[in-house]
Amino acid sequence: MLTLYYVGATVLQSWRIQKACSKIAEALAQPSSIAFYALQPGNDDGFDPLFASSELCGNRNAAKVTEILWLHANQRGCCLRPLQSLHITPWISFPPAPSLLPFAYSSETLTPVATPDESPPQQRVSLSEQGGQRMQLLLEAQVEPLQRPSSQDTTCVRLEDYGKLIAWKIDSHLAVLLETDVEHFTQLLITTFLRNNLCINDQLPLMRIESVRREGEPQPFELLANHLKRQSRVTVELDKEGWKKHLEDLRAVSVLAHQATEFESHKNRTEGKAKTDILGQSSETTPKAVAVVEPTNKAALSPARIPAIVPKTEAKIEVTSPVKSEAKVSPVYKTESKPTPTKGTPKKVDSQPSELEKLAAQVAQQQKTPLEASPVKVTVSPKAVTPEISDKTDSPKKAEKVAAEIPKPSKTFEVAKPLNSPVTATPPRPVLKRNKDSLQDSKPLNVLVYSDSASARDSTLATLEQLLERNVYTIYPLMPQQAAQKHWTEQTALLVVCGSVAPGIGQVLVDYFLQGGKVLSLCSDILHFILPNYRTAEVREHELVQFSYDKWQRVKMMHHIFCYQPSPVKKHFSTDSEESTKSHSRKPALVCPRSMELKDLAGHNHNLDVQVLGTEETWNTPSLLLAKSLQSGGKAVFSQVHLETNPSEFETDEIKYSILKQNESTRLEIFADLLRKYLDVQVQGGDAGVQPQPGVVYQQAYFLGRHESKFELLEKLRLRCSGPDNVIATPKLTIKFCGKDDKPPVANNNVLPILIHSCPEDFSTVDYFDQLKTEHIGRLVIYAPVVSSSMHVINNLELINGLAVLPLQQTAGVGRSSNQWLSPLGCAMFSLQLHLAMDSPLGSRLPLLQHIIGAAIVNSLRSHPQYGILDISIKWPNDIYANGNQKIGGLVINTTLQGSQAIVNIGSGINLNNSKPTTCINDLIREHNLHSPINKLPLLKYELFIAMIFNEIERLLGEVQNGDFDSFYDLYDSLWLHSGQTVKICLPNEQEREAEIVGIDDFGFLKVKLPSGSIETVQPDGNSFDMLKGLIVPKYL
Repeated sequence: MLTLYYVGATVLQSWRIQKACSKIAEALAQPSSIAFYALQPGNDDGFDPLFASSELCGNRNAAKVTEILWLHANQRGCCLRPLQSLHITPWISFPPAPSLLPFAYSSETLTPVATPDESPPQQRVSLSEQGGQRMQLLLEAQVEPLQRPSSQDTTCVRLEDYGKLIAWKIDSHLAVLLETDVEHFTQLLITTFLRNNLCINDQLPLMRIESVRREGEPQPFELLANHLKRQSRVTVELDKEGWKKHLEDLRAVSVLAHQATEFESHKNRTEGKAKTDILGQSSETTPKAVAVVEPTNKAALSPARIPAIVPKTEAKIEVTSPVKSEAKVSPVYKTESKPTPTKGTPKKVDSQPSELEKLAAQVAQQQKTPLEASPVKVTVSPKAVTPEISDKTDSPKKAEKVAAEIPKPSKTFEVAKPLNSPVTATPPRPVLKRNKDSLQDSKPLNVLVYSDSASARDSTLATLEQLLERNVYTIYPLMPQQAAQKHWTEQTALLVVCGSVAPGIGQVLVDYFLQGGKVLSLCSDILHFILPNYRTAEVREHELVQFSYDKWQRVKMMHHIFCYQPSPVKKHFSTDSEESTKSHSRKPALVCPRSMELKDLAGHNHNLDVQVLGTEETWNTPSLLLAKSLQSGGKAVFSQVHLETNPSEFETDEIKYSILKQNESTRLEIFADLLRKYLDVQVQGGDAGVQPQPGVVYQQAYFLGRHESKFELLEKLRLRCSGPDNVIATPKLTIKFCGKDDKPPVANNNVLPILIHSCPEDFSTVDYFDQLKTEHIGRLVIYAPVVSSSMHVINNLELINGLAVLPLQQTAGVGRSSNQWLSPLGCAMFSLQLHLAMDSPLGSRLPLLQHIIGAAIVNSLRSHPQYGILDISIKWPNDIYANGNQKIGGLVINTTLQGSQAIVNIGSGINLNNSKPTTCINDLIREHNLHSPINKLPLLKYELFIAMIFNEIERLLGEVQNGDFDSFYDLYDSLWLHSGQTVKICLPNEQEREAEIVGIDDFGFLKVKLPSGSIETVQPDGNSFDMLKGLIVPKYL
C-alpha cells in the first residue's frame, strides 16, 4: 500500500514539475521575468508584485503578476511583466575561479578523472551559443549558512554548475548575478524550488531566483582588492567566528565598490565626462571630451553646469550601432566637441590623485566597450546645448532628423520618465489621471527616505523613527521608480536623501524643493544639484572629523567620502597629520556665496538664499548648509557628516566606535534640532530636545462572548495547538488561551496571552453587547489593550465566521501594500474574519467586499438619526474622509482560499478620539456643538461605535448575499466623494482624454464615461501613495 502511495506521489510530483516547466518555457518567450521565491513559513503574500520582484530591481514598482507558475508551502513562482531590470555598476565581479569570495566555487573546467592527455579541458558548463537563449538570473540568499561550510559538502546546489558567475553584492543578504541559458535555468529551478532544495554554495539558504535584464558593468574585483587588507578566508571550512570575519571582508569590498561608483558618478557630472549612472542609464567612456547622450530617460543639465561642459563651438553628432554580442546593448549617441578656451573654463590644479581617483580611473578604463559606428555628421549652431536624443530614435534617418532639431531651447529641468524601462517595452496601457484641483487631500504626511544604499536607508529610517513625533508622520523608503513617477510630492512633509542620485531622479527631487518642499541631504550629491557652484574638492575615505554647529562644539563624526566647497582652494585633503595641527591663521577663508538662481521644471526662476550652519574645523569646510527658495519657501539642509550613522556600524574599529559612541547623544540632538528649527518637522520633546519615550507595556487580552461559542472555537483550534500548554504559534504571534487555573505567559510583541474567563476594566462589555444586533459578526471578541497588530491574531488561522479582534493600541499596524498604519490611542480599530462560500453571490465578486466594508463604516454614521449630520464619505477605493478633505480612516483586506470557501481577514481603523494626525469623529462632533448649541450631539463612545459598524456590515452583507447588488451600488454612490469628478485617461499612444467618474463595476473598479459617451473600466497602477493620483490603468490588457 505504501509503495502504491509512493508511486502515486512521485507521478503527481513529476506531473507538477513538467507542468511548471512547460509554463516557464512559454513565459520565457515573452518580454517578462520569471520569479521563484521563498516566504517566511506561514506567510501568504497573495502573489503581491512587491514581494514577487526583488527590491534590487529598478522597475520593481511597475511589476505585475501575469501568471502563477508554482505554489508549494511557502514557495512561490510567477511570471512578471515588464521584464525586471537590474543595474550592477555598484556590484563586484567574481574573482577567477576557483575562489572563496563571496562563497566557495569551483574552477570553470572539470578536473580530469584519469591522467590528462592533450585534449582541451572540459568546461564545467556549456551555455548555448544562440544569443536568444542566453539570460541573466538574479539569485538572493541569506548570509548565515544552514551549517558550517565544508569542502566535503555534497548537498548544496553549486551555482557554477548552471552558468557563468558574473557579479555579486552583499547587504542584508547576498545577491548574485548568473549568466545562463534557458536549459540550465530550467534545470536550476527543478533542482532548487521544484524539489525543495533551497541551499547553495557554502550552505547558504536560497531566497530567490529571478530572470532579469542586466544593465551596466560590475566593478572589477582585482582593482578593489588592491585597496583592502588581506582577506581572512583561506579555506573552505570556517567556524562561526571565521564566517563573521568573512562577512566583514565582503562588506568592506561592497562599500568600496559603492564608493568607486559614486566617485565616478561625481567625476562625470562635475567634469562633463561620459558616465554610467546609478539607475541603469548606461554609456561608454570616450576620450577627447566626447559627451554621451543616452537614448532613454534623459533630461537637460542645470544652467550652472552647461558652460563648463558644452563650449560655444560646433559639434558633431555620431549615431553608433550596437555591437552584436550576447547581451543586448541600446544604441548610443555621441556628441563630440572640440572645446576652445573660455573665460569660464576652470584651470587645472596640479596635485597628486588620491587612491580612490586612481581606482575610479582604472574602473572607467575597464568599462570601455568599443562600438562599431557609422557616423552621421550634423553641424550644430554655436550656442547649442548638449542635445537630448529621444528613445524612439531607432534608425540613422530618425537620428538625423532629431539631430537637426537640436538647436531648439530646452528647459533647465525636464520631467523624468520612469527609469529602467525594458529595452523592448510592451505598449503602454491606457491610464487615468486625476485633475490636480479635483480633490484636496489631507492625510498623515509622509517622511520619505531616498537612498542608493540599503544600509544607509535602514540607518536613516531607524534614526527618524527614534526622533520624530509619534503618530504624526508615516515614514517610508522612496524607491527610484516611485521617485520618477512623482505621486509622492504633495503628501510629503520631508524628503531625506542619502548617497548618490541619478540625474533623472535628481531633477525631480530638485523640483520638489523648488515647489516648496523640505529636503534633508545626508552626505548626498543632491547638494550639487541644488547648489551647482558647490563642487567636489576632496575625497575622504571613512575619515573622522571635528565640526561645530550652534551650541554643539567640536563634535566628532564620520565625514562623507566627498567634500563639497565653493571655489575650493585645494583639490585634495592632505593626509599628513602634522598639517592638521597647523595654526588656524593659515587656514584659507571660507567664502560661501549667499545667493544664487535656479530654474524649476516649468522654467521659472527661483532665488536661493544659502548660509553655512556648521563648519568642519580642521579644513574650514562647510559641514552643514541651509538653502531656502525665496519664492516658494522650500528649504534644504545639507549635511556632509553622517548624522544617520549609528556607532554600531563601526564596532570593528575600536577607536572610531569609542569616539562615535561618546558623541551619540549629540548626534541625535543635532539631527533633531535641524529637523525642528529649519525643516518644520515635529520631533519628540519639541524645543526641549529629544526625550526618552516610555516603553510600551504589553498586556493580556480578553476572550469575550457566549461561553458556548468560545469553547466551540477553542475545540476547533485544538488541532493547531503545540505542546502541552495549548500554544498556537503563527509567523508573527504566539497565542495562548488561558483558563482559570493557567498561569498566563508574559505578554510582549510576539506573545499574546488571552484570558478566557475574565473581563477588561477599560472596555464596557455591557455597552458593546447591548448595542450589538448581529447574529454572527462581533459576537465573539478578542479585546487586546496593546498588541503588535490585530491582524497578526487572525492571519494564518481559520477561526470562526464573524470573530472580531479589538485592539486599543497597536505597535506595528500595517495597511494596504504594507504601508505603515498609524495606530494612536483613541483610534477605533478592529480586525474581522469572515467565511464566504465561493458559490455565493458575493463569493463570485470578492473584490467588491472592501467597498462593502467601507460603505458600512460610513453609513453606520450617515444613517444614524443623530450622527447623520456629520460629513463622512468614502474616497475610492478604501479610505474614509471627513469634510471631503481629511482622511480619518481606512481598511485593508487579505483573502485566502480554502476549498470551497474564502477566509477573508479585514482590518480597519477610524479616528474616533485622536485629533492627530488629521482630525477625528469626536472633533467633528465638538465643532458641530459649537455651531449648534441647541442641538448638541453626545460624544461617541468606542464600544457603541464598533457595535454600530458591525451591525451595518452584517446588514449590507445580508442584502448582497441575497442578490440585491443594485441597492448597494445606489448606497455606495451616495456615500463617496467622486460623483461627477473629472479624470484623465492616458491612451496607449500617450494621448490624454478627459472622462467623468460614473461609479464602480461588479468588481469594484472605477467606471468612467468618455466624451464619446462610452464607458470604460479602469484600475489603479499600484503606487502606494494615492490610488487616485497619477496613473490608473485599465483592468483588461
